[in-house]
Amino acid sequence: MEQRRSQSIVQDKSFRFAVQLVGYIRRQQNDHVNLVLSRQLLRSGTSIGANVEEALGGQSSKDFISKLAIAAKEAREAGYWLRLIRETQPHNHPELASLLAECGELVKILNSIILTTHRKLALGTDSEPRTQNSARPSTQNSELGKAVNSEPRTQNSELPNR
Repeated sequence: MEQRRSQSIVQDKSFRFAVQLVGYIRRQQNDHVNLVLSRQLLRSGTSIGANVEEALGGQSSKDFISKLAIAAKEAREAGYWLRLIRETQPHNHPELASLLAECGELVKILNSIILTTHRKLALGTDSEPRTQNSARPSTQNSELGKAVNSEPRTQNSELPNR
């Protein structure tokens, strides 16, 4: 297996989560119900990292936030499919517990980065537009590099106004 060098914690975690998810799905039975649930889980679970990668190449801070918001939505969806599988296939509890915990961590990290970037935009400290080849504003690099858990957003809370 190839050793990956990543630029951030969330990038690395989302990639490792996708790898674990693919391994888990490959070991599942191939009956009709498992096939449907597994496909849904695979799509949402692997989409998290893809959207994080897109965010890193975003053209502006707003684009960065938008892509991370999609990644957070995909992580919540993956959590839903994992919980559904756990409830309908009780023999898979040990591995599912680990995947659910990792998925929950990803949601918290992504929401924290989004909120922090929103706050910095509101304060005017991160307003420089960027292109894929330009240096990222320091907010994005510093926030992606940390696993920040301060004030995670819940599903029903609103993001600050822009």
